[in-house]
Amino acid sequence: MSYSDSVESAASLMKQQTGMMNKCLGQNKLMEALQHCSVMLTELRNPNLTPKQYYELYVMAFDSLSILSTYLIDNHPKYHHLADLYELVQYTGNIIPRLYLMITVGTSYLRIPDAPTVEILKDMIEMCRGVQNPVRGLFLRYYLSQRTKELLPKDEFEFNANFIMTNFIEMNKLWVRFQHQGPLKKREHRTKERKELQILVGSQLVRLSQIIDDNFEMYRDQILPTILEQVVQCRDFVSQEYLLDVICQVFSDEFHLQTAETLLRTTLHLHPDVSINRIVLILIGRLNDYKARKLEEEKESKKHEESKEKNDVEDSKAENSDESTVKKVKPIPDVNIFQEFAAYLDMLNQERPDLSLQQYVPVIESIIKLSLQWYPNNYSNLDALFKFTTMKYKDYGKMIPKDIDYLMMKLLTFEESWNDDNGNNPVFFYNVIINCPSFVELITVQNVETQRLVISSILDNLIVNITDDIEVKTNIRTPLSEVEGEEEKSTITSTLFVIENKSDLEKLLKFTDPVVNKPLTKKMASEEENNPNILATSEPENLDFTFNILQEKLAKLCHVIFKSLSLSTNLRSIDSLVECQLIMKNHFYRSGKNCLYTYPAIITNFWKLIRRCNIELQNQGEDKEEEKKNIENNIKHIFKFISRSMGDMFNACGSKVVDIVYKLNLECAALADQLHLSEIAYDFFSQAFTIYEESINDSKNQFQALISMAQVLQKTRSLHTDDYYDSLIVRCTLHGSKLLKKQDQCRAVYLCSHMWWATELSAIGEEEGVTPNFFRDGKRVLECLQRALRVSDSIMDSVQSCELMIEILNRCLYYFIHGNEKDTHITVKYINGLIELIKTNIKSLETEAGSYSAADASQDVSELGNVVSSLNLNSYIIGQDGSFVDISNDGNLTGTHKRVDGNKTKIALQIPIQHFKRTCEYISGQREVDERFQVIQF
Repeated sequence: MSYSDSVESAASLMKQQTGMMNKCLGQNKLMEALQHCSVMLTELRNPNLTPKQYYELYVMAFDSLSILSTYLIDNHPKYHHLADLYELVQYTGNIIPRLYLMITVGTSYLRIPDAPTVEILKDMIEMCRGVQNPVRGLFLRYYLSQRTKELLPKDEFEFNANFIMTNFIEMNKLWVRFQHQGPLKKREHRTKERKELQILVGSQLVRLSQIIDDNFEMYRDQILPTILEQVVQCRDFVSQEYLLDVICQVFSDEFHLQTAETLLRTTLHLHPDVSINRIVLILIGRLNDYKARKLEEEKESKKHEESKEKNDVEDSKAENSDESTVKKVKPIPDVNIFQEFAAYLDMLNQERPDLSLQQYVPVIESIIKLSLQWYPNNYSNLDALFKFTTMKYKDYGKMIPKDIDYLMMKLLTFEESWNDDNGNNPVFFYNVIINCPSFVELITVQNVETQRLVISSILDNLIVNITDDIEVKTNIRTPLSEVEGEEEKSTITSTLFVIENKSDLEKLLKFTDPVVNKPLTKKMASEEENNPNILATSEPENLDFTFNILQEKLAKLCHVIFKSLSLSTNLRSIDSLVECQLIMKNHFYRSGKNCLYTYPAIITNFWKLIRRCNIELQNQGEDKEEEKKNIENNIKHIFKFISRSMGDMFNACGSKVVDIVYKLNLECAALADQLHLSEIAYDFFSQAFTIYEESINDSKNQFQALISMAQVLQKTRSLHTDDYYDSLIVRCTLHGSKLLKKQDQCRAVYLCSHMWWATELSAIGEEEGVTPNFFRDGKRVLECLQRALRVSDSIMDSVQSCELMIEILNRCLYYFIHGNEKDTHITVKYINGLIELIKTNIKSLETEAGSYSAADASQDVSELGNVVSSLNLNSYIIGQDGSFVDISNDGNLTGTHKRVDGNKTKIALQIPIQHFKRTCEYISGQREVDERFQVIQF
């Protein structure tokens, strides 16, 4: 008998023969039905069918044979005996129809009680060897597996396992053989077709896992060795990769846990093209999921036990029903799974020297994930893995490929190794850095860019969720050992790591070495690559943006470390904290110019220590003079350390940090003043003046520096008892009077007048009218205002001069309101005289504005009027440099400032006029609440 030329004709023939078979079965003509069935099965002999086409015909044949099987079972032994039919069908002419019919009749016979099950199964499995064509043989044995699925003898586990195992072995041989049939040019096409057939082979392993169930001894001693032997012997990378994947997926996790060593050893003998990474990743994924499920089961069991203890049991039946619903958690087998994978890595290194670093890294990364899941607190495991990686990295030397950087980035940042307990946890990263020296070493052997990216990522995790709220929520003055409540302790430890000794602090700081040490220029980097013994002795002039961000993160780390030390049990004393801050200061000094980012953070922490010392000083009793003296000495020493830190920062960075160092000196002076340390405050003010005189040269910066100085001096209190304050404010005012621009001189001098007129500081409990002895010298205030007025009158720019006079008038009104004429020396006569002077200047401005209008008369006269009407004069002010600035953005100086030009410059003459009008409106409004304003004329 022949077969059809196409799939369509074959399908049509099979439907026709099935219909004829059904008709014969309906008439109890079994022999004719078997004949039609044999003709139908002949189509499965077609060698030109692809796997997909063959499967379509196989499904049709399976459905038809199922009908035949049902008929045979229903009519036994009424019209025929299945034993006789089993012998009869073996005389069918072609082997494919013969074996399909034999399996159909044989499996039907197995459903009959007292059938010789074992003999029939052995006979069918042996007879299937007669088909050696890969596709036909695979589908035939698959058909045998499907038909015998529920017919294997009960309680014959070993026979059943051997039966399925034999079928699997033969199917795997047929599947591998399919690769070697046909021309070499179609090899890839055959590989694709083979992958379409792989599910047939894998189904046998699924059946096998169902048969053995939880019989671990059979799996370990018989099943697994036999399967792995077949996997290794077939020497086909497609088969090996797929079968190991199926083994990992279908068998029990507990089996894998106890036989991991056997599976891992097998991977060493596979075809070189097999992806070992994929197999190891799948195995580790199964083991991690198993561990997670067990932990979840234990949690549920504990919850149930706790709830059971809380509830009073009254009904014994209810109690019994509760117990029946809770499954007893099966313990995890006692296996050190990490040691097995670590040993596997060593064997892999010895047996497969051909593996590239790209193949090693994913395996190591997956083992890290395994260790974190099974042994989350065992950092020695991680250190061993990082040590191995560092060794491999060094072995490759200059042969390290460029595309390895991405893999190393994922490995070092634990990007794919998280679980719910350590994901984005700063405590985890801290413990890795402290307990895994090889981790830091592995970072240092990476290229510069990878080092920065890794350190930046880890710093993000170390400072995550670290805010000032921690000080409020956890009471930063209380060490972790004294915190009450497990819940509060867990909140602290999950958010902030705690440094318990100085060696741990040094390890944490050493981790930042690659970004703290002076960075290499491109030229030096290439030289170092050619000659690793070259040491970097210089640094680039311009740091890139990424590196600056890293330095900013280091500054945040300084604050986090300080908070961590404050919670420590061993290092929370003042002396220990000071010593730790000095360790940080010396470490970050190596960064050269980059210390401008970290030193301000360290100085800020020194300030916190000073305030803490002051609190302890206030809490000391009167009889503890020696303790008080020690605390006072500590405060003075800390101030010295601060001064030295600022000096080191200035020496390292030069003019780049002048403004920072200047402001830090002012803040230190203010802090010393608050602690009534007038000599120390005076020293810091003196250093600030020295910086101003020697290093601040730009006129704008000089003006802002003096204003900052005046603001701090005006709030000082301890300097008043000595001559320090008077000499400092006189010196500040003299510097203001010597500024380059006259408008800066004028503004600086009238602002410095406030230093002779102290105001209340509510933060220290002062109150106007209640607190006595405010430092106020009205005569010197008047002198400053008069000096400012003379300077403004000497300015040639009439608009600028008039504007400054109005500003001085506003300042006079401030003193007039906040004091009487006797104290401030700002009399009504003086204010009226100043108003008259301003009015005179206003008239000249109005004349000048009129001259612009006359000059534009030859043009469109309405143009200027349109500009005036469209311009909101109240939205313009005169800037510090004499320019006119548009503040129309919600009247806020933080908006976008636009310089006035063109016709607007002419209109700007109106700005002082409008300013004066607003001042006059204010005076008019004050008359209703203050009678003294009645005598001010405008």
